[in-house]
Amino acid sequence: MGGVAGIVAPVFAIIALGAAARQWRLMDAAGLRGITDLTFYVGLPALLFSSVVEAQSFSLLDVAVLYFAMCLVVFFLGIVLARRLLGAGLAQAAMVGLNSCFGNTGMLALPLIAAAFGADGVAVLLPIIALHSLLLLPIATMLIEADGRGTAYPWRILGAVVPSLVRNPILVAIAAAFAWRMLGIPVPVPLHRLLAMLAGAAPTMALFALGGTLPGMAARGNLRETGLATTLKLVVLPSLVWAAAHWAGLSPLQTAVAVITAGTPTGANAFFLARRTQVSTESSAGTVVAATALSVVTLTVLLRLLGH
Repeated sequence: MGGVAGIVAPVFAIIALGAAARQWRLMDAAGLRGITDLTFYVGLPALLFSSVVEAQSFSLLDVAVLYFAMCLVVFFLGIVLARRLLGAGLAQAAMVGLNSCFGNTGMLALPLIAAAFGADGVAVLLPIIALHSLLLLPIATMLIEADGRGTAYPWRILGAVVPSLVRNPILVAIAAAFAWRMLGIPVPVPLHRLLAMLAGAAPTMALFALGGTLPGMAARGNLRETGLATTLKLVVLPSLVWAAAHWAGLSPLQTAVAVITAGTPTGANAFFLARRTQVSTESSAGTVVAATALSVVTLTVLLRLLGH
């Protein structure tokens, strides 16, 4: 148990430090934005780029296909339960579904996987990060649009989503790294050292920035909606991913990375979509806060059960 605590405790301690710094006004909104931008545009891309170009091998499709198949199961389970139990309309139910399966892969899963499993674990995580927003956000957006207008306009959704994905530094870093790797170009020593320095700082900055965003999200809204999404995200999704990984015969490392990633709390991008579309904004924010707080316990349990 000490080994698990040694992984989880520092991770959430840094999150707590970020939250405290923001709550006690040791860091203002501009400072938080600066740390977040530095992490998102420099630190995490450096970590992902170096992980790709220096990894021994990749097995991309097996983990990603299994992971997102289970995400879609939970997504539509959340929609069905929200409509039947909460009487939600399609747009509200779609947000419940997204909150139930959209994890914090960048700011939390990546530092946690790096701490627990090292570079090999990060390599397994890469396809999940690359496809996460690409697959889940457009589906939720289309359902919300369909509820508001009676019909969805896929080309309009793609027109709004694709440019942001093309400009996403995380996706750009992964694509550039794969291109570099395919060309077989060795990484020069100065570049290797630069990437190592930036990558080393990225997990800490990501966790601190994540903590800094939490005080701005009030844990309020529809408690039944928040409770449903949080339960699906922290309990049901990792359980389904574990069962599917066991059935598919994934390696212990692949299984552990997929399950831990599934068990991360709801990512802030789900809240940002709720805020942009004005659908279940408060409940989505409450889900992010509640799931992040409860994941201290659930992720500890998952790491313990996975034998780490």
